[in-house]
Amino acid sequence: MKKIVILFIVLVFLTSCNKGKDYEVKFNSGESYKFEELSVKVIDDEEKMTTKEIYNSLDDKDQERVEEIIKLLEKCEVVDGGYAYASIPDHESLLLKFKNKKDEDTIYMYDTKRDRNTKKFHYTFSGSLGKYDSPAIFSDEDLISKIKNIIKE
Repeated sequence: MKKIVILFIVLVFLTSCNKGKDYEVKFNSGESYKFEELSVKVIDDEEKMTTKEIYNSLDDKDQERVEEIIKLLEKCEVVDGGYAYASIPDHESLLLKFKNKKDEDTIYMYDTKRDRNTKKFHYTFSGSLGKYDSPAIFSDEDLISKIKNIIKE
């Protein structure tokens, strides 16, 4: 009986430990992406292409910022990567790094201007998302500016 009580206490202890929160982005086009940690980075040095982290969801106690970023991403449309175009990163660029148990994927946000043809902002996702490998992400909003504002709050 004593062993059962000890086992029960250990089980309760292990389940009560903070395992981290799981998040999910459900894109407007139907794709879904789950992750455990989000970090936002800026280009620190354009010549050396070094980055600096300006936000990490693990440091966000109330998780409001990560939830706001998720809401922005959920308005986006995921399309075939063939619609993406080459962009040059600069000091305005953002990198959104998503981590989960198995993978680390990134959304590269290089441009703060709309594409002339689609009239949308184009971003690139490294990794698989739904039926796409390395898809493009289209947004009606300038996510770079909006995410920077969320992080500054």
